[in-house]
Amino acid sequence: MSVLAQYKVLPQISSGSAMALAVAARAPYAMIPLGTMTAVTASTTSVATGGLATAFVSIALAIASPLIGRWADHQGQRFVLSLLTPINAAALALLVYTSATGNDGPLLWLSCILAGGTSLPIGSFTRTRWVTVVKNQRELNTALSYESTVDEMVFVLGPALVGIAASAAVPVAPLILAAVLVLLAGVPFALTAPAPIDQPQEDAERPSIMRILWAVAPAIGVMFCIGMFFGSVQTGTTERALELGSPSVAGLVYAVMGVGSAFMALMAVAIPDSVRISSRVFVGGLGMTLFILVTTTATHSLLFTAAALLLTGLFVGPTMVTAFGVTEKLAPRGGTAVAMTSMQSAITIGISIGSSVGGKLALSGAGYSYMFAGVAALIIVVIGVALRIAGTKRRVRATPEKTLA
Repeated sequence: MSVLAQYKVLPQISSGSAMALAVAARAPYAMIPLGTMTAVTASTTSVATGGLATAFVSIALAIASPLIGRWADHQGQRFVLSLLTPINAAALALLVYTSATGNDGPLLWLSCILAGGTSLPIGSFTRTRWVTVVKNQRELNTALSYESTVDEMVFVLGPALVGIAASAAVPVAPLILAAVLVLLAGVPFALTAPAPIDQPQEDAERPSIMRILWAVAPAIGVMFCIGMFFGSVQTGTTERALELGSPSVAGLVYAVMGVGSAFMALMAVAIPDSVRISSRVFVGGLGMTLFILVTTTATHSLLFTAAALLLTGLFVGPTMVTAFGVTEKLAPRGGTAVAMTSMQSAITIGISIGSSVGGKLALSGAGYSYMFAGVAALIIVVIGVALRIAGTKRRVRATPEKTLA
């Protein structure tokens, strides 16, 4: 409880209403890809067409996010969000029309690209706001832990809302709901944006996108692997539930991992500052690797599978928090929004690859999808080792020769 009490400072820095608004505004971000898959598959009776439409949305979203971040670094969030939010709502309305009419031609692909390309990385923008208003590193760690918890809950609840809306109404209902949320929550979020986060610099002084991405490459790598982990675990869990004759509970079993991850993201503020970033990444990746391999052995029980995924999630949350912390530390001045939005792009691309590869491997059994997730987690371990080595080399170079002797 003393750890959770640290979060009392956040409503004092921001406000409770602003924090609630940010949560509602980012919900469409998690609903659009799956909502597209559901609506297009239902209207065209083709899973392949639904998958292709979702790919268009995800790719456009991943490419556009850093560019939107760069624009916000230059013009400020209020200008960019106020312009793009209504455009995104209109793009979603067009996607609803093309999906409802069973269109599988150029208009559908165009609407998917527009919907994905104008989707706003609210979570990344919110993190950027926290960076500028907190007073010390402890408050920043608390804010980043809170944001990672919210992301976890949105990733869990977003697909659930899609399923509920689609089953209770019509297949395009999730996209309609997403458009409504964009207007009701996204517009107020845009209008309450603060003055420019990073004061505009001369173009010659502004870091290039490639320089920013290179600076935060370790964090992007971690987030990309977490995305692949999520995608392959989701397909593996779906296949495991199908193998055991209970396909309808696949979402609930997968959500257990999100619950564990969200809880430990909240508790990440309890990690002492003396624990190195490289150690946090290493331990997080190692725990994910070990417990997802345990999940591969739960071939005869969904309950055992859920328990193993719960333990796996305990290592995912702190690893996500650490990745965003690394991004904040490594991002050059004038590139905060680009760095944060690139993290969102990384996890989106990772989920797409993980779902695709994991889905193909699942044809041979759920265990193969889980093993692919283990490979993604093992790469996180390698990144942790690389960060440790790089940190050691920097300290050695910074040490006077007489001290080395």
